[in-house]
Amino acid sequence: MIKSTPCIVAIGIAAIALSMGCQKKEYQSFEELDNANIREYIQKNNLTVHQYKETDLFYQVLEEGTGDPIDYTKTYPIVYTVKSLDGTYNSADTLSANNRYAAFFGYFPFGSSAAGTPTVERTGDFKEVIREVLQKANGKVRIIVPSRLMYGRNGVPSRGIPPNASLDYVVTVHNNFADYEDGVIHQMIASASLNVDDFTKTEDKIYYHIIEQGDGDAITADSTVTVDYTLKSPNGTVLDSNTDADFDLDGGVISAWTKIVPLINKGGKIRFFTPSTSAYSRAGSSDGRIAPFLSLDFEVEVKDE
Repeated sequence: MIKSTPCIVAIGIAAIALSMGCQKKEYQSFEELDNANIREYIQKNNLTVHQYKETDLFYQVLEEGTGDPIDYTKTYPIVYTVKSLDGTYNSADTLSANNRYAAFFGYFPFGSSAAGTPTVERTGDFKEVIREVLQKANGKVRIIVPSRLMYGRNGVPSRGIPPNASLDYVVTVHNNFADYEDGVIHQMIASASLNVDDFTKTEDKIYYHIIEQGDGDAITADSTVTVDYTLKSPNGTVLDSNTDADFDLDGGVISAWTKIVPLINKGGKIRFFTPSTSAYSRAGSSDGRIAPFLSLDFEVEVKDE
């Protein structure tokens, strides 16, 4: 057995240290990684963007606003598309409830009355970029946001947002939402493989089609009815359905039901698409199942009992 001498041990330690020094790796900070990814994305896609003040947000006005000046203290209907810079997350369907918000530019990073958190004024706020750069409603702006100001290192796996995902938003702030929502309903009807010409449009911009008139008693705006119904979101997802449900049309339902269901008799069936103004408006439903200013698709059959 050969015994190690102190000299040999010392040489061995020095060699290991030298080897480790040669293999030493330099790691980017979270902020550096964000910024490098954003700049690479901008260059790769040949984007004409501007850095916002001294922040790490970049913006591009795609359409100048033509509406009223944006008031930071008021709510506006906002529709946006968003994707991660690597393309693994892409939420570009404006028929999705996830792509529309109200409430002080709600749910963006620095507070929202709808989310139950205070709206905070600070430089680099996503909402500040909209207000200062877009200035007027009915305009469209691209904003590229570092991941550390959005969903961070973890992302949101349940929504498909990967870790460290900086995001590219295209945001439209609406002043008069009625015309936009009317266009959304046209898309909803087409997506349901229906023909808009088969529907009648009311003054309130509700589109309805009588499937069966029904042979029972007439229904009035203060009737109580027993119905089978299905409620769908703009992208066709079933939000709610029920059978043999009793509703009071005088105050027990959204106004679209009071306006439309009396167009048939008991035993009848009707399909209608309603804008949010005759449904849950900018607030959405109290239980959170219906998003703010969401157009809705109802199919209702009134029982003849």
